[in-house]
Amino acid sequence: MPEETKTGKANPWVATAARELHEIRKRWRLTSDRRFAAVVGLDRRTMAKLSPTRPDGSLTLVTVDRIYSSLLALIHVYFIPEEVEEERRRLADSRMRIAQDVAPLPKAVLRALEEENRR
Repeated sequence: MPEETKTGKANPWVATAARELHEIRKRWRLTSDRRFAAVVGLDRRTMAKLSPTRPDGSLTLVTVDRIYSSLLALIHVYFIPEEVEEERRRLADSRMRIAQDVAPLPKAVLRALEEENRR
């Protein structure tokens, strides 16, 4: 059963996004809500939606994409040139984990996976 968020909406991707962004904030040393919000251009209400312990189901994918876009633009500010490509890959992997939780897989895809696993 999907984890319920603060608003009661069962949005598993919101919980995933909150956890992913929490890990990114630690890696980027932006653990203060106020500092992270200022860096990526969020207001305090939106920051509250990103709490990994109580994610808010009203968070939108557009907001998440804007955060990732800001982070991609700022990579060179927070990482040395030798680390940039690795962090870019980490951000892409992180965003893909969120995408995987956005919607359940269609039955045809699940059947294809089951067939592949039987081989």
